[in-house]
Amino acid sequence: MKTLTTLILLFISSSVIFAQNFNWTPQNSGVSVLLNDVYFSDNQTGWAVGDDGTIVNTTDGGQTWNTQTSGVTDILRAVFFIDNNTGWAVGGKLNKTMLKTTDGGSNWQSLDAGSIFSNLMYDIAFVDENTGWVITTDSIYRTSDGGNTWLHEGYITGVFSPTIRTIAVTSDTMAYVGGSRKSGASIRSADIFYRRPENAPSFWSTSGFDLTLNDDHINSIQFVNSDIGFAGSTKGKLLRKTDFHTSGVWELNFQLSDETQSIWSLSFPDENHGIFNTGTEISGTTNALFYHTANGGETWSSMPDTIPDFLLVTVNAPDSANAWAVGSGGKIFKGVLSPTGITQMTLDMDISIYPNPSSDRVYVAINSDENELISYALLDMTGRVIENGQWSLNSSNSRFTLNLSDVISGVYLLKLSTINGQSAFRILKN
Repeated sequence: MKTLTTLILLFISSSVIFAQNFNWTPQNSGVSVLLNDVYFSDNQTGWAVGDDGTIVNTTDGGQTWNTQTSGVTDILRAVFFIDNNTGWAVGGKLNKTMLKTTDGGSNWQSLDAGSIFSNLMYDIAFVDENTGWVITTDSIYRTSDGGNTWLHEGYITGVFSPTIRTIAVTSDTMAYVGGSRKSGASIRSADIFYRRPENAPSFWSTSGFDLTLNDDHINSIQFVNSDIGFAGSTKGKLLRKTDFHTSGVWELNFQLSDETQSIWSLSFPDENHGIFNTGTEISGTTNALFYHTANGGETWSSMPDTIPDFLLVTVNAPDSANAWAVGSGGKIFKGVLSPTGITQMTLDMDISIYPNPSSDRVYVAINSDENELISYALLDMTGRVIENGQWSLNSSNSRFTLNLSDVISGVYLLKLSTINGQSAFRILKN
């Protein structure tokens, strides 16, 4: 069994500030296949695509999802819209699969992908209704007519055996592709390729990551503006480009405590707010975890949101207060900025929570010099109160018990407050 040490919080000082987390609630997609990607053009209108040519759409923030007719039966891996009407979806395995709509998905038409060599298309992104790129297993193609025709773009000399999975576009001439490449006879390392228009026809150059990214791979990439971007790797590394040079200097921004946890997707609705997701196994069940930033990645929430029994998850946030996650079994969850979240911990006393995780009882030890009442509330991740009350602090080492034997496995929020301040802790029930 694997657990995250970041979920075990023993003490919070009065000066620590966290990004607010989200409450996640399930939505009815109406399908049961794996959903591979989700994209919202605003906080009401979105699409999710998946296996068997599945496309579902909402125009009311996910209150209702309706199936759209794709006209294909192969896998769809990625979807991208430039507004509420014009969008593209790509995938394929047995057949090349590339679709376009100009009416929000009421009608999807197949595009001619004859110039694209591979059947396997992994990601697509556009800067406007005409200019965009699509990537296959190892190749990059560009269109300047909305996807009607595609031109292959090559790598510079020395890029050997690239494998690519994700793309981000910053202008009508600049784009970035994440993946990995062979850097030696048997060494594969993570890398981000960037487009150099002046190098035509060998447009794509390597960012030249260091050896710490050996045996790693970039899964997701997004830019918040033309200069600053983020990328997540298979080994739990979040990289950030802060250099204003085209190629950029990609530096480690955040590292998950368990390198077996991949950063699967990330989304930045603006320059300050961002979200990325990973997963962990708890008591034999894989749970999706979501981390947040509210200051452009300077700090990330040390206590992630958790959705139990949710696999192969992709997340998209159209604004700072809303996000959607899709994945296994046709599941869709909507995340809303938590009204119970606490951004500043102001309770000035030593507090320990143990054992954490726990399968039955959790002890709350409080070291305080004051004889006072402390209010407590145990909430689930939707904000529902499981238990609340007051404890009397009558010694410098008071200890109280929370009985978790009757609650389901998952992550809970314990809020403590006195007249002098408040603090919040995450508790993991096995």
